[in-house]
Amino acid sequence: MKSRFQSALWMAARCHLAAGAASVQTAPQAQGGGRPAQNQEEQRRREQPGSTQGAATTAETDAQPKFNMDYFVGEWTFESTVSESPLGAGGPMSGSETVRNMLDGRFWDVSIKGEGPDGVFTGRGVIMYQDGFFGQFFTRYEVTQGQALLRTGSVGCDLGGTCNLYFETPPFERGGARVQLRGRYYLTSPFSYRVTTEISVDKGEYRNWGTVWYAKDEKAKPRAIK
Repeated sequence: MKSRFQSALWMAARCHLAAGAASVQTAPQAQGGGRPAQNQEEQRRREQPGSTQGAATTAETDAQPKFNMDYFVGEWTFESTVSESPLGAGGPMSGSETVRNMLDGRFWDVSIKGEGPDGVFTGRGVIMYQDGFFGQFFTRYEVTQGQALLRTGSVGCDLGGTCNLYFETPPFERGGARVQLRGRYYLTSPFSYRVTTEISVDKGEYRNWGTVWYAKDEKAKPRAIK
């Protein structure tokens, strides 16, 4: 009986000593275990080398860049595939558009020549721009294929200088239907942009009408109208 008790006591003592030794060995790791995580968090918050790629950092309070409507001045070719709608038959469309300065750069003249599913067409229009207290806005009024179209909307630029134009039209009647358009100009580069347009018929849901791709003739320099 005594032997069994001594053996059990001896085993308990060995277990206690082993646990103590393990705690002594792991103690320094536990004390230092929080430091790498803390250092990583501090490093994450600190600006990393090369994160700005050599450019100046920006903040929300920085002034928004102003859009220069002379971007559109020039001769552009365009192409698209439009869907069938009260505006006409669906199919490929292509042509050219010339934009010129007029009245000291406050207005821009638009001349359009093209061919679509319904045949050859021409158009004339004018673009206006306003930079006010509440932001930048533009208006484009044109008459194409006997249809007057008024696009108006805002100009949005990010801190990197990339700008997009958002527009909508007031409701108008075409082919006995109530039509309304909305869309966006994506200014992808100095020599190309695209315009996506959605159409609503008789107050229905908006659906895709088509995307028009524009490419600029870099050599053409149309004269301003004075």
